[in-house]
Amino acid sequence: MSGPVRIAGVGMTAFGRHPESTFKELSRDAITSALGDADAVVDDIQAVFFGNSTAGAIWGQDCIRGETVTHEMGFGSIAVNNVENACATGGNALHLAWASVASGQYETVLAAGCEKLTHPDKTKSFRAFRGGIDLDYADFGDSEVVRSPFIDRYALVAAELMTRGVSPESFAILAAKARSNGELNPLAHHRTALSVEAALAARMVLAPLTVAMCSPLSDGAAAVVVTSRRGTGPQIEIRGSSLRSLPRDARGPCDAHADSAQAAYDHASLGPEDIDFAELHDATSPGEMVSWVQSGLCPAGDEEEWARTGHTELTGAMPINPSGGLVARGHPIGATGLAQAYEAVQQLRGTAGGRQLDVPRVALIQCGGGLIKRHTAVSSAHVLVKG
Repeated sequence: MSGPVRIAGVGMTAFGRHPESTFKELSRDAITSALGDADAVVDDIQAVFFGNSTAGAIWGQDCIRGETVTHEMGFGSIAVNNVENACATGGNALHLAWASVASGQYETVLAAGCEKLTHPDKTKSFRAFRGGIDLDYADFGDSEVVRSPFIDRYALVAAELMTRGVSPESFAILAAKARSNGELNPLAHHRTALSVEAALAARMVLAPLTVAMCSPLSDGAAAVVVTSRRGTGPQIEIRGSSLRSLPRDARGPCDAHADSAQAAYDHASLGPEDIDFAELHDATSPGEMVSWVQSGLCPAGDEEEWARTGHTELTGAMPINPSGGLVARGHPIGATGLAQAYEAVQQLRGTAGGRQLDVPRVALIQCGGGLIKRHTAVSSAHVLVKG
């Protein structure tokens, strides 16, 4: 392997509903921003790893999604690798970008991801999520498409947490925390604060999940420039990088999370005790709780206490999702893992504005996706360190 692998630049569009912006325009804006942040130009990029999951299912653009973007931007004949791996797509793209530089194959590459999830016919968007479930173990039947099928799974996760003493009020506390952080994030989908009471009283999607506890359908793009070069500003190193799939003997809902986090810690020669903050997968508020435990940050059984005592707030002992997470920042699938990197880099640089944490040095970012027998199918994790 070559020397340290660094993040030289990050870029991101606002997440939300963008009916006026095309897939190419959103991608271009995020990539242009990342290149500018890295003080780089198109010709500096030797390969692209482009993440997208639903353009084919929703819009009919299959096969060459990344090439449609890079050709328009003048990247030329460099390798464009299309990446699709459910909600872990962006993290997967970053992992491949890291590997290509760590191996010495390339010096400077780009990881980018984009999604246009919103469509005038919302059933198209919800139906696209069905492709992220192993159909041999799914029984959709002739059911009407009224929500993401992943909500059904997260309702079961919430029910399991409740049998272990977690209250619906704690799910609402996390939803309110997400919205509070999102209010401080100019790129978040939801930028208005929400009280715990309002989160609990919001429209019920599937008990005990209210709409405030669930990530919205979002459009958006994010990009990261990965390099072995040493820049002039704060050096943000990808110290650990991993991608893991569902283990054969899986028992918990997110065993792939546990495996990806441990692999990233091992690779970085660090542990959960070294993490200053994290951006974790929270497609729902109960999902965030599961991610705390599976990533090794929260002891199993302490979820209720962590929620009730503000342990994961900006001023807490272990800030989680200072960006607002998927629940508030939004969740355009192919961009989500890279948006986590965007937030982590801003925090480590000390440029996160009103949501800036107190001198963090080590961050964990993790996102998972897909379902096989109600278990998370894939998870990516990265440990970022400020040099």
